[in-house]
Amino acid sequence: MGINEILLICAALLPAAALCIYVFAKDRVEKEPLSLLLGLFVLGALTCYPAGDIEGYLIIGIQKIFEPFATSVDGNTVYLDYTVFRLFNASKYFVGVALVEELGKWLVLIIVTQRNKNFNSLFDGIIYAVFVSLGFAAFENVLYVLNNGWINAAMRAVTAVPGHAFDGVLMGYYYSLWHMHEVARDRERTLKAAGAISKTAKEFSVKRFAVCSLLVPVLAHGLYDYSCTINTWQATLLFYGFLLFLYIYCFCKICRFSKNDTLEENYSAALILRKYKHLPPDTVLYTPTEQPQTVNT
Repeated sequence: MGINEILLICAALLPAAALCIYVFAKDRVEKEPLSLLLGLFVLGALTCYPAGDIEGYLIIGIQKIFEPFATSVDGNTVYLDYTVFRLFNASKYFVGVALVEELGKWLVLIIVTQRNKNFNSLFDGIIYAVFVSLGFAAFENVLYVLNNGWINAAMRAVTAVPGHAFDGVLMGYYYSLWHMHEVARDRERTLKAAGAISKTAKEFSVKRFAVCSLLVPVLAHGLYDYSCTINTWQATLLFYGFLLFLYIYCFCKICRFSKNDTLEENYSAALILRKYKHLPPDTVLYTPTEQPQTVNT
């Protein structure tokens, strides 16, 4: 391996490393163990292998579904109708690519952190998801940059790598809310058993956060890929407009969650007190002076 390849690898890893450092610095209440974060990063990178194989099989299957609507011209597949071609492309990138890659990251996130003792504050879901996503992005970026050179490295440093990080922010946002509402639901059940609240009271729902923790990043990833592969000015405008939106929205989300970061017992107590306004604070072992600024859900 020559000096140019070594420099290209460094250039490919740099944007992921910079974003990891940024998110780690935003973890305000309690720093996560570096061993855990490194493990998430490595496992995220390793999901590239099965993801690539599964994507290949799925895309072949999608192509077969759309074969009746296409013909071959000089060895190239040409779709007979542009609407069909757009449906094929949407299926390819939303299902064949985005669903596979985000599901792999999501499974790593769930398996490693859902019952981990360190997952105990609001910001943790975001930092975990971002590290998994950036592990995937770093490995993928090395492969692309080694094959395509410096221009590709510069372009992907501000598009694809942050794009994966933004998918991680979206995943982590809903993952954190999922965890916090689970904690609140468990405490709610304890209060029911103690007679502090009605046994027939409707419990906190966690399903919507669980579903959104996977669905929202899949949709964002799919739209990113779909819009950047359609060769029209409308798609190009959509791609850059959506990317700009993700930059603004996700960095604001990181800053807001960092500012409002608090331990799970405080946040879950705030959720309970907001729902059951008749409860005195000490009923849920809650200190008013530690009241967090709750995040709107």
